[in-house]
Amino acid sequence: MKINCNVEVVNRSVCAPRKKAQRSCLAIGRQSVKSNELHLLLQTLQNKLGTKYKIDENIEKVFTKFVNNGKTTIRLKEPPHDLNIQCDPILLKSFLRTLELGVTKKLNASVLCVSNMNAKNIAQAPKTKVTIKSKSDYPVLEGFPRTTEELNIVGLERKSFDRQILKLHRLRVLNLSDNKITSLPRELGALSCLTELIVANNGLGHVGKNKWSWMSEGSLSRTLKLLDLSGNELTDLPNQIGRLRNLVTLNVSHNNLRSLPTNVGTLSSSLKYLDISHNSIESLPGGMMKFTLEGLNIAHNPHISRVKQNGFNINFRVLTLTQLGAQKVIHYRLDYDASIIPFTLVSYLDNASYCVCGEPVLGEDNCLQVSRNVSQIAKEVTASEDINVSFQCVLCSLSCAQSILFPR
Repeated sequence: MKINCNVEVVNRSVCAPRKKAQRSCLAIGRQSVKSNELHLLLQTLQNKLGTKYKIDENIEKVFTKFVNNGKTTIRLKEPPHDLNIQCDPILLKSFLRTLELGVTKKLNASVLCVSNMNAKNIAQAPKTKVTIKSKSDYPVLEGFPRTTEELNIVGLERKSFDRQILKLHRLRVLNLSDNKITSLPRELGALSCLTELIVANNGLGHVGKNKWSWMSEGSLSRTLKLLDLSGNELTDLPNQIGRLRNLVTLNVSHNNLRSLPTNVGTLSSSLKYLDISHNSIESLPGGMMKFTLEGLNIAHNPHISRVKQNGFNINFRVLTLTQLGAQKVIHYRLDYDASIIPFTLVSYLDNASYCVCGEPVLGEDNCLQVSRNVSQIAKEVTASEDINVSFQCVLCSLSCAQSILFPR
């Protein structure tokens, strides 16, 4: 049993800087046909003969906490080495299963032999980063390597999303900046490893409201941490933005936005960096008053400091059964889509307003506009002029209204 992997050897008896992991071949087998004693054979391109480690009563511990991510550590007694291994999760699990059978004496050693292995069996590391710099380099026929984790398709003036990308299940970073893409497919939400999506300087502002379902579909709503929609001529930010519950960085600068959805306030626990510069935003959602951002850029929004004087009439009515049910679905963050409930209810839930306390508000909104210093919600603020901005507060109860009108 052998696997091609990246291995970092750490000598526990020596205090020395850690070395970079090397492309290696790691095998389990016998030292010779006359011996049933099992060994681990570690070969690298630099060490073609390899290093042999005894298995019997020499494995102190195997760390498998991150085995689903393709990472494990085999701790040996003699020599005091830790083998930090990284490779394909499926192959790694199979290798560890074979190792377990060997340690517990349940493996038929006669079927194994390592004496005839050599370094030529070490495969090159699979390609994980792909950058397409010109149209002539685009892999139209052969497609992208299935091992791709970072894909950059920048400045090629593509007008459509390449559906080959949907087959890259290991993709973590997708950069489609400086193209002419007007919509993203719903299936994009099924990329379970995608953490960064950069679609700056495209044409997503021309897409209909029903073309943003990729934000709320599949696992993307839980995995996405960086979203860049700058320079897309957006006039409205989709309400589905509130479904990205683990979003850390959001860039919607250089658009034509006049407001942000009230459910942006639901990102208060995760969002740390927000750039809304170079827009025409007149006020921020009241839910943002509870933010604790690391960085906020509100520069070049000429009307954001103006507070409109408006009367405030309390009109809290008894909620209908639909409104009460919708509140519970949103409050407990239950998953929903058109395969579970009617599409009209999906839109109803997505379009809910949010109170300054974070609770959903459905039906008639009781609103109040106030001015606050944004340095209270962000450590670093970039602004053109005054950092006292207007907040449009939706209220769910009288107590929330009092907390805004008479802050402590």
